[in-house]
Amino acid sequence: MRGAQSLNQRRVNERGAFTLIETMVATTIFGIAVGVCILSFSLAMRIVDTAGKRMDALHDARNQVEMLRTNHFTNTVVFSAGTYALSNANYTGNYVVSNVDSSTKNITVNIAYINRIRGGNSTNTLTTTITSSLHP
Repeated sequence: MRGAQSLNQRRVNERGAFTLIETMVATTIFGIAVGVCILSFSLAMRIVDTAGKRMDALHDARNQVEMLRTNHFTNTVVFSAGTYALSNANYTGNYVVSNVDSSTKNITVNIAYINRIRGGNSTNTLTTTITSSLHP
């Protein structure tokens, strides 16, 4: 009986620790899980950064539209048909003025921003219509 008990105890003691292969498999799985977490975090940070740049570009485009709307309709420097460049420390872009008729003009403002998700630049575009009077 004692021989059987010591044999069982030896088997238990032999399996009490992890083997090298079990440790390597566990380390590999842990490494893959950490890698996935790091990649997910990196992608999330790029999404947040791009969303912030997109919102900044949208804010700048809205400001530019409002600035253009404060000008008098007959201001030929601002409202002649054509494409005009915009830029400052925060953005680059352009606005396009097109004549619908003698009392109506369409203005399209384009502001570029860096898109880190797709790579390269993307553009926010806002369009508005300006008239010389409410009832021509």
